[in-house]
Amino acid sequence: MELITSKSNGAVVAAAKLSDKKHRERTRTFAFEGIKLFREARAAGAELVSVFATESAYEKYREELDGAGDVLHIVSDAVYGKLSFESAPQGVFCVCAYFTPKAREEHGFVLLLDGVADPGNFGAVMRSADAFGVDKIYTGAGCADRYNPKTVRACMGSLFRVALCHTESLADEIARLRAEGFRIYATALDTDSYDIRDVDMVGKIGFVIGNEGHGVSRETLDACTGSVIIPMREGPESLNAAVASGVVMWEAARVRLK
Repeated sequence: MELITSKSNGAVVAAAKLSDKKHRERTRTFAFEGIKLFREARAAGAELVSVFATESAYEKYREELDGAGDVLHIVSDAVYGKLSFESAPQGVFCVCAYFTPKAREEHGFVLLLDGVADPGNFGAVMRSADAFGVDKIYTGAGCADRYNPKTVRACMGSLFRVALCHTESLADEIARLRAEGFRIYATALDTDSYDIRDVDMVGKIGFVIGNEGHGVSRETLDACTGSVIIPMREGPESLNAAVASGVVMWEAARVRLK
């Protein structure tokens, strides 16, 4: 296999552009790093468009990387440096076609994200949703890009297992879900919010997580069945969006996964 040593190689240049959302949208591809995510992508049946590995990484993971077939390229460390998003790169860089898993058959536990803009938070929410059995995540306007490198890194492979659906109107989506028998609760610091521990988690249920700074929008809040609050000691004003969603999902899973 020929070693790529030129940073101007066409495949390398195209892959390096995937840090830019416009290029991702134009090519319908995204990038990620590391052997773990390479394994996750292959296990999910995602289409790998290109795989770049340094010589040392290839020697270490030769048997697995050879499974990529003709899309595998061995590159010099200097070339890999042009590709990498990481401060401590692992030597495996993948370009993958956009991929959305199908929702789980038991479609009775959903999460809706209202303007969760931080890619790290978004990825962490996906990771928790995967762990706690959420069937589908709906994202509204202002949410981070699921294929942002920071999102992909933070979700630790859950991108390949959790179904996501973007909607232009969360309020309309909530109305549709409620018509199907879902109870949808927003996380909000309202005086009439239910304590999360008192909510009946049995049956079709969903929760809305709001923007890190502004919370759930009024339009979305008004569309919900009600709102819930996570009890805390006095002093802290609120929880990080990823932490709040994790607490809510764990509380639901505590009942639903028995």
